[in-house]
Amino acid sequence: MDTRQLQHFLALLEHSNFARAADAVHLSQPAFSRSIQQLEQQLGVSLFDRGRHGASPTVYARAALPHVRALFAAREALMQEIQAVQGLETGELAVGTGPYPAIGLMDHIAAGFVDRYPGIRLRLHTANWEALRHDLLAHEIELFVADTRELSEDPALTITPLPQPAGVIFCRHDHPLAGRGNLQWSALLQFPFALTRLPDAIEATLQQLSAPHGGLTRRIECDNVAMLVAMVAGSDAISMAPVNVIRTQLAAGSLIDLPVQGVEQIQTRYGLVHRRERQLSPAASAFRQLLLQAATDTAA
Repeated sequence: MDTRQLQHFLALLEHSNFARAADAVHLSQPAFSRSIQQLEQQLGVSLFDRGRHGASPTVYARAALPHVRALFAAREALMQEIQAVQGLETGELAVGTGPYPAIGLMDHIAAGFVDRYPGIRLRLHTANWEALRHDLLAHEIELFVADTRELSEDPALTITPLPQPAGVIFCRHDHPLAGRGNLQWSALLQFPFALTRLPDAIEATLQQLSAPHGGLTRRIECDNVAMLVAMVAGSDAISMAPVNVIRTQLAAGSLIDLPVQGVEQIQTRYGLVHRRERQLSPAASAFRQLLLQAATDTAA
């Protein structure tokens, strides 16, 4: 149903005269009359009794009036809501993050986003890259940040590389290896490793380094980085992470980084990922801009 016809219906109700109503909506009287007739044909009833003294609403017109007014009120509310979403005054945004970028990058971005756009409800989901890809393609999140080396050939995704933070191998400050310089990888294998699930390329590198010494057998796997850091701080376990994840603990001296030879190839490959075929919402676009700027600042 053409909303212009409903506007003409309201105009005729207000003016009770075809000529005056046509003037009010800037139509010729014949065109206005045709519009009312078409509306009546669609509804299958007469809305107005035509007479020498003008147009009088029928019982059908009086029954239709509250519904037409409600329709226009709903349309106005819809336009206001659209404008509010475009202006980032309201709405909801769901984004994902890998365990490591969740700390020292995404947490800061989320805080800045909430301060800047308090009307947007922000929902954050932390998982590994495989689960995040599933959620993205299932339309449960709009974008995510994670290691992208396993996703680079996926035609469904658009990936924007991010500046890569330096990685460190770390342990508690009074660990048996503390204070020893130029460590060989084999020295670390005396102790358990606490790690998240790793991309295949990094996993292969660790296994290659460990194979001559019996393999990487003593291992704890957990995607909760805060728990891994707490585990390392309270045990002989060793872990690895981007330096910004444990910057506070390193500065406080509760954790230390270990100088290990031959591990330069162990490096992150963070990227910002969203669906190739779908345009980002205004909120997601704003989050993306904050993220790209924050990632650049963090790397600097």
